[in-house]
Amino acid sequence: MAEPIRVFVSHHHSPEEDRFAAQLVSDLIAAGADVSVNDQGITSDDVVQQISAGLDGRQWLVLVMTPAALRSTWVRRAVNGALHLLSSGRMRGVIPLVAQHCDEAEIPPPWATLQRYDATRDYAAALAKLVGALSLAVPGGRPPQAAAPPPPATLAPAALHRPGAPRPLLKRLHELGYAAREVNGVEVLLPPLCDIPAGPFTMGSDKTRDPRAESWEMPQHGVATGAYQIARFPVTVAEYACAVRARAVREPATRGRSSWRIQQQRLDHPVVGVSWRDAVAYAAWLATLTSQPWRLPTEAEWEKAARGTDERLFPWGDQWDQTRANTREGGAHATTPVGRYPSGASPYGPQDLAGNVWEWCSSLYQPYPYRANDGREQLDAPGGRVLRGGSWSLPPRFAHAAYRVVDDPSTVGGNVGFRLVLVAPGSV
Repeated sequence: MAEPIRVFVSHHHSPEEDRFAAQLVSDLIAAGADVSVNDQGITSDDVVQQISAGLDGRQWLVLVMTPAALRSTWVRRAVNGALHLLSSGRMRGVIPLVAQHCDEAEIPPPWATLQRYDATRDYAAALAKLVGALSLAVPGGRPPQAAAPPPPATLAPAALHRPGAPRPLLKRLHELGYAAREVNGVEVLLPPLCDIPAGPFTMGSDKTRDPRAESWEMPQHGVATGAYQIARFPVTVAEYACAVRARAVREPATRGRSSWRIQQQRLDHPVVGVSWRDAVAYAAWLATLTSQPWRLPTEAEWEKAARGTDERLFPWGDQWDQTRANTREGGAHATTPVGRYPSGASPYGPQDLAGNVWEWCSSLYQPYPYRANDGREQLDAPGGRVLRGGSWSLPPRFAHAAYRVVDDPSTVGGNVGFRLVLVAPGSV
């Protein structure tokens, strides 16, 4: 005799949600499942122990999705724990059954890859799809309604090798190298990184090489940096949304057509509407959460990553090419998804260093030559901060690797974002 399908049902406790869960459990048992629910034993303060105690031996987690469930610490821990088990091959899947309408903006990005069934209008039809996905039989002997296996529940590589496919948007982020993690009950999305070696490079502009160089880009001079890693892409909406939900940062400001609600429909675009202070706060939150030294790049680190050591004018070379970057000439007239311009990468691999969004650097805007120890890297010092890279709304001149502008650290804009570096402690 075949073993029963073992299902764990997670839900938020309220009278209405308890009634819905009770009906669901009864129907799943009638369909032949071995069902446990989330009031049967996760009590430890340790998240790993909680998950192993409540989910041990379960093949599936079914989430009764409601707005309250999305906000529930317990439910979030249970679902994220199941996602971890799925990514390591110890669960078959996680399936939300929508019991009450939920705002898409409140659904954590790692959960957005899940195939969910909507029971708000037709419970019977949603149940049929659910039991079909679980390889059960519909109560009453009817054959289950055909349903594709649920897509992978996480961006982790192991999950993406399972049957089915995640939503194209978040699958694309995984293919670009992003990694979804859950740390102490908090979801986080980590970017792919590019290695920048220690050593000197030439910073700034020379009129003999670039006749259009501005005075504030000169004099050209040598700068040595330590080794560091820089994010391949600017921080995306998907990454920043994790910190917003964790209440570590405020929602980005609305500028033009870039409201936070609209931005969350474009998870793979660079986040905009963030000030320098917001960017610093995000980096500090990520550093604390992961115990890794994330921060904004210095102006020198940014420029070295953008142009290599051969003094090139643009990340890809000396000649402008509008097919390699999102600037005004390209006609997008808005941010574009990260990774859209792979041919615009610098010698070290980072992309979008020309165009798309201006990027905050840690540095105070001060005259050249650049000196890391002259006070310009003090985060508590007053003064304007450097922006680099140009944007979708401006012509190519602003996208030169050496071009620099300054703005108040409280300024926000619909064409302003940032990216991160990961540097060994003690480096600047």
